[in-house]
Amino acid sequence: MSLPKAGVTTRGIGFELERLRTKAQLTLQDVGKGLGVSASTISRLENGKRQPTPEEVSAMLTVIGVIGPERNRLLDRARGGDGSGLVEVSNPTVQSRTYMNFETRATVITNFQLMLIPGLAQTPEYAYAIISAIQVDEEEPSIEVRVGRRMARQAILARRSPPELNLILTEAALRLPIGGPKVMARQLKHLVDLTDRANVTIRVIPAEVVGHAGLLGQFVILDFAKDKPVVHIEDRTTGLFLDDPARVALYRLTVEKLTAVALDEGKSVRLMTSITHDFDRE
Repeated sequence: MSLPKAGVTTRGIGFELERLRTKAQLTLQDVGKGLGVSASTISRLENGKRQPTPEEVSAMLTVIGVIGPERNRLLDRARGGDGSGLVEVSNPTVQSRTYMNFETRATVITNFQLMLIPGLAQTPEYAYAIISAIQVDEEEPSIEVRVGRRMARQAILARRSPPELNLILTEAALRLPIGGPKVMARQLKHLVDLTDRANVTIRVIPAEVVGHAGLLGQFVILDFAKDKPVVHIEDRTTGLFLDDPARVALYRLTVEKLTAVALDEGKSVRLMTSITHDFDRE
């Protein structure tokens, strides 16, 4: 027997979204503001007058603050009930908003990057160089706007109770002269400065470690005070949010394997400082 399509359970999903919104003591206007749409749009999604897409359900649950099993259950229904425990968000705006909501609520952020510096640790010049290089669609927001958004995200590190930020980088990423030697030197100095903060840890995988568990690419593990952890994986067109315990455990094991081959904190700082001097001499 085939699984029901999302449209068959539209009112049921809308009813549950309304229940969860009310439980969270949020108004239609509150959720609409969080999604950048009108209150009437949220009302139509809740009362079943318009079928919500999985992306809209995902975004509403994020604004309401629902993650974990209940989030999975509703997203499974919106997708037709595949029960995979995986949410794929292909709309860049929805993806960005969903991730930022998770990031601002996280108590621990663990980020592995294979060839780049993570966004939370980028300087404006480095971010501009990266976004300029990877942006291929003229319909995307301007580079300046995207850089501004990225810098705004870093405000969480200056909060009274900032999240714990654990970065695992490769030496190859540190030696890639994104934006030119001077831009890269300032970026590396910024990384070294970040390590002075009690909540920031940076570990570097040295160049001599040519094979390691992170060769398949970057990922972020977000831990929360009361909710289940989420793993975020992103490519050019989609973002995956995983909270299935077995999948999350696999990424935690990956972090353990990467940490085992990375330099300790002190040696990582010394390597970053040495590479900075190399760029300064160019």
